[in-house]
Amino acid sequence: MPNSASGQSRNSPRLAILGGGIIGLSAARELAARGAHVTVFEKQQPGRGASWAAAGMLAPAYEAATEPGGHPRLFELCMRSAAMWGAFAAELKKASGREIGYRPGPSFAVATTEGELTRLDEICRELKAHGLPVLKMSAKRLQAIDPSIGPSVKLGLQLASDGHVDNRSVIGALVHMCERSPHVEIRTDVEITDLGALHADYDAVICTAGWQTRKLLPAAESIQPIAGQMLSVAAMSGGPSHTIRCGATYIVPKGGRVIIGATMEYDFIRRDTDAASIETLKRAAAELCPILGEAETMDTWAGVRPGTPDHAPMIGPSGEANVFVAAGHYRNGILLAPITAKIIADMVLDGVTSDLAAAFSPNRFVEAAL
Repeated sequence: MPNSASGQSRNSPRLAILGGGIIGLSAARELAARGAHVTVFEKQQPGRGASWAAAGMLAPAYEAATEPGGHPRLFELCMRSAAMWGAFAAELKKASGREIGYRPGPSFAVATTEGELTRLDEICRELKAHGLPVLKMSAKRLQAIDPSIGPSVKLGLQLASDGHVDNRSVIGALVHMCERSPHVEIRTDVEITDLGALHADYDAVICTAGWQTRKLLPAAESIQPIAGQMLSVAAMSGGPSHTIRCGATYIVPKGGRVIIGATMEYDFIRRDTDAASIETLKRAAAELCPILGEAETMDTWAGVRPGTPDHAPMIGPSGEANVFVAAGHYRNGILLAPITAKIIADMVLDGVTSDLAAAFSPNRFVEAAL
């Protein structure tokens, strides 16, 4: 890595991160902890994009074990990051003094149709093939553990690996840590459109701007915006006590609210919700947990996920000198934050790329097209 124009030594590089979501903030924290001076550029407020809209799922088994068309090593990447979350959560809590709602699991994946039963079987086989614990449960047993689960549920899996975190609290903790660090500066209300202008002041640039990364780099042009709508309802006596997954529907109890999601609107950018979609989500949740049909809606919101053709992130050199990418995390941005930060720090500061990290190179889509 070359020295910057400002005269910083190789032992204290100056780095620019474009995008202040959970990936950018986690990378800033990791890079600063290793001695770099980091400036985070965010055109809005930190973490108010996909990171804020998410449900905070940490779900390697449900999201990655059998994802159709998925990257062949995505499950491995997700499981490794899930294993890092305990220490990551403890550090965030200790450094910020904030509760972040980390729950390592388990979650329930349930089925109400034959197609969903088939998917549960596939997940079960994949987890067993990796020597991971999975428990198949009858509807009666599920209901004994969580009485909110209704009669439409035929069967379920208890997924020990799948949990959740309060993503908004995580964002708050990361912002707090970065603001207190003498090695991190967060610049808000700044939109960078010309990477070349940064090279005079920074040794390297890391693009973590979600789906908007495709506007900055040709290597990221495969990233697709995928809009999603969600809602929260008030927690109530007899409501769900566990995270429940079924098809595209999820139900996540978090303190005084229950989060319900989410729509999947491909190649679409959405900032607001529509009443029909929210009602459809609430009906789907009530089919799984009938009591939710009576719950008071507290809030509705929308976000935009950054998807890629194989549902896996781009992490690594962009093909342009001293420009790196960490974007395209699709539904796993919260889960993959710790390992993405480590991979980027290893690459940028130490010039080290593991075999696993190399599998997620941004250039894999260019190579596939040749």
